[in-house]
Amino acid sequence: LEFAVQLSCRGCADAVRAALDAAPDVKLLELRPQEQSVLVETTAAAERVRELLENSGCKAVLKGMGGSPE
Repeated sequence: LEFAVQLSCRGCADAVRAALDAAPDVKLLELRPQEQSVLVETTAAAERVRELLENSGCKAVLKGMGGSPE
């Protein structure tokens, strides 16, 4: 899943990383503050991941999703 996330400062990126690290079913693949983008691999619903991101204090919108080749 790829999310557009308002990452206005270094603290925002750290908060997002901490929120996602606390969720055992979410694996952070890329955190790109310059592009305001977060890429995760997960078995959780997209809405659950969006809630985790927004609980860190940042607005988040799902940009896209892809499946696994397996």
